[in-house]
Amino acid sequence: MTRQVRPARGSHGAVLAQTRALAEHRGELVAQLRAEIGLPARPNGRAALVILMGFPGVGKTHCARLLAARIGAAHVATDQLRSRLFIAASYAAEENRAVFTLAETLVDDLLAQGHVVVLDATNLIASNRAPMESVASRRGAALLHVLVVADDAEARARLAARAVARSEDDHSDADVGVYERMRERGFEAPERFVELRNGVDLTSEIERVAAALS
Repeated sequence: MTRQVRPARGSHGAVLAQTRALAEHRGELVAQLRAEIGLPARPNGRAALVILMGFPGVGKTHCARLLAARIGAAHVATDQLRSRLFIAASYAAEENRAVFTLAETLVDDLLAQGHVVVLDATNLIASNRAPMESVASRRGAALLHVLVVADDAEARARLAARAVARSEDDHSDADVGVYERMRERGFEAPERFVELRNGVDLTSEIERVAAALS
């Protein structure tokens, strides 16, 4: 893995200025992001939204990439969007709103075109999932919630390894401290969801989730 040095977090004033600029150019940004995330050659034709949920370190992004490749979906990762939009992420409320508003706009645009979308974020709290669920409902898209899980020791090991070295395509800043705080807050489960275990049988797990969507 390649060691990456993250810049210091920006000031509150800088965050406000940047979020205002993002709001003013949202349409242009969505067009750019569509090109950057690597869409399937053609839309599936039956719009669907897969909302991944899970604690940091369980391997959501790895699972999201495998699932997106398996079902021909667009992969929208909020960590990647944040890294793309903010050189020095602050995780301030204004920044979070900007990231998730842009993600909603991007997902809405993709669903409108008939794409299947895999949304990659922690999504542990019901109120955080609600806006995307509303987008899917408005577009008449199928909706599937998937909880990604892994052994506690494995999740902690991944997060500890990230603190030492990270790959270039790892856009998350979450560490063991973030993991523990989220575990304390807990998981607000949707009424129905599929569990995907990231482990030795991951290929079979991906197939099972793909079947649940069909």
